[in-house]
Amino acid sequence: MIELFVLALLAIVGLSVAAVIGFVFFLLKIVLWVVFLPLRLLFKLMWLPLGLAFGAVGMGLSVVGLPLLFLVLGGVLVFGVVAALIGLIVPLIPFVLLGLLLWSIFRSSPAAA
Repeated sequence: MIELFVLALLAIVGLSVAAVIGFVFFLLKIVLWVVFLPLRLLFKLMWLPLGLAFGAVGMGLSVVGLPLLFLVLGGVLVFGVVAALIGLIVPLIPFVLLGLLLWSIFRSSPAAA
């Protein structure tokens, strides 16, 4: 029974140490975030013209690229539909041939009529 009490006590002490270390790192993160905030804002303001230029180039390329992409996707879709139809029709070939064979055997010829 004492062993379980000691184990629980060790677990509580370990969690307490982890909480203290986590709180120290949290405070360090907050301090660094506040100290470097002006630099982060400056870099964001410096990146703004470049981001707008890259966005404009991307939009211009997408005006040309999206119709081509839709054309390719339409071709892939048509190919997939044709392949699916062929995949459904191919297993029916033996039955169609059997039906044609039976039709050729049992049809009424014009001479017999």
